[in-house]
Amino acid sequence: MGIILTLLLSLSAFVIVVWTLMHLRTPRFRMDRQSFVRGLEDVISGQASETEWRALVACPMRHDPRLEQSRLECLKIEEREYNEGSPYLFTQAGIKQLREVRRQLLTEIAGQQPKS
Repeated sequence: MGIILTLLLSLSAFVIVVWTLMHLRTPRFRMDRQSFVRGLEDVISGQASETEWRALVACPMRHDPRLEQSRLECLKIEEREYNEGSPYLFTQAGIKQLREVRRQLLTEIAGQQPKS
């Protein structure tokens, strides 16, 4: 009788664990345009670390094609103008190019806001 009870409890625990794992969703990181702009502003002002820059441009943004295009532009700027200096991660030319990316995003964000 003890073996059957142990077997049923083990089976129940296994089923609960499998059911829980099947219904848990993987966390998804979705950055919106305003968060991306804030990250760019931190880089431009010299307040962002290399880790923050990597987090900003590391994840593809398939949910927003325009934001993905901006991310790819930032990666191209990084290839040419990355400085690894402190506090600025980019050369002056790179910072100017990042300002242009930020300006374009801000223009698009402003264009999407409903007029009251």
